[in-house]
Amino acid sequence: MKRLEVLVIGAGFSGICAAVKLKQAGIQAFEVIDKNKGLGGTWYANTYPGATCDIPSHFYSFSFAPNPDWSHLYSPQAEIRAYMEDVVARFDVGDRFSFRREATGARYDAEANGWIVTVDGEEIFARFLINAMGGLHKPAWPDIPGRETFTGAAMHTAQWDPGFDPAGKRIAVIGSAASAIQVIPEIAKTAARVDVYQRTPNYISPRGDFAYSDAQKARFARFPLWQRLYRWMIRKRLDLVLYPAIQSPKRRKTMAERVTGYMRRVVKDPGLHDKLAPDYEIGCKRILISDDFYATLNRENVDLVTDRIARITATGIETADGTEREVDALVYATGFDIQSQYLALDLVGEGGVRLRDLWAERVEAYKGVMVAGFPNYFMTTGPNTGVGTTSVVYMIEQTVPWILHAIRAAGDGAVDVQPDAQAAFNARIHDGLSQTVWATGCQSWYKRPDGRIETLYPGNAAAYVREMRSLPRRALKIG
Repeated sequence: MKRLEVLVIGAGFSGICAAVKLKQAGIQAFEVIDKNKGLGGTWYANTYPGATCDIPSHFYSFSFAPNPDWSHLYSPQAEIRAYMEDVVARFDVGDRFSFRREATGARYDAEANGWIVTVDGEEIFARFLINAMGGLHKPAWPDIPGRETFTGAAMHTAQWDPGFDPAGKRIAVIGSAASAIQVIPEIAKTAARVDVYQRTPNYISPRGDFAYSDAQKARFARFPLWQRLYRWMIRKRLDLVLYPAIQSPKRRKTMAERVTGYMRRVVKDPGLHDKLAPDYEIGCKRILISDDFYATLNRENVDLVTDRIARITATGIETADGTEREVDALVYATGFDIQSQYLALDLVGEGGVRLRDLWAERVEAYKGVMVAGFPNYFMTTGPNTGVGTTSVVYMIEQTVPWILHAIRAAGDGAVDVQPDAQAAFNARIHDGLSQTVWATGCQSWYKRPDGRIETLYPGNAAAYVREMRSLPRRALKIG
């Protein structure tokens, strides 16, 4: 059986950060595996037209690996993935990555103080297991009758067919959130018709994207301190302008008026205004950004459909009023199954306890990183580490060093979290979450149907830095 000190599952931003930091810490026997064919995680899988990040590039990147050559304020998928490949090459950790390798389960061996991980049917022993799979890797498919009967082209935005050409085709896009508002403007440029099926309207603010000039890029390269300051200003703006709206109804009211006003100015058909205006508080669902989605609804070849979908037929979509629209292709822009990703790895901890059983009623961890009863197991973006107002890459840069501190604390033994420390942490953050807009009436991927929020952290980026600054020994069991 192959033996490692650390096994990292996932080769996205988390896996790359872990590889760099493990190497810098002098840990040699580690490996990063990923089920995809290449590096990038979310940015490897999501290749749909228009795929772009919603966080400015200079902040959606590692502080220890600045890139002065970002092309835009919000750079596209291919550029983000190229940056990730560059980081791996820059820090010489490429030989630690293995692809087309999927971990399906792991069980804790108390005698050996480590994990026996099943990878492609074979077993690997690792003293420490880091789950860096992230939350955006399992597409969510809508439960619509007749979905399997459609005879045309059909794909999820997270599983885009690179051979699909939208030119001249009638296309139905199911969904109107983050990926939809990116892909629709692109395919509408050449499609014969695009039907946008919207279940719930979203708040969509202007992105304000722009291309960096050669002079700006040269300035970033010549003056690294200026680039760090620029990155800091982006972070502070998100913390001081966007985050306060999560807790302040007054700020939300002002922001909502500004965003809906933008929509009404851009969308020319007044009959669409009420259909595009959300009836919930801004921030309850993810606030989206786009410079061209609303303008795309003005095109003659684009229709917004708000009637409930009754079923999918062999040739199109039938709505509740009996209308059937025939199409050549279906695009599912329906997001990801956030809840099931927590249980994607069949993990068996101390005493034979399965994480799936432990988390059957509620998902919780200590600082989103450790779970009581599962020694030497860590997550980089676990429960309640999600963000609505800052960069997940920044959050990853806080969790990975914390994990390394815990690994050092374990020494030759094991490190676990005390159950009472985990319980106290969750009581505190869920109390904080109850005071945010995320706890108000709307349904979103942020929370379960019963209203419990298991994805988001209630504070801003600065609060999370303070959260992860220390490793409280009294909260841990070391032995």
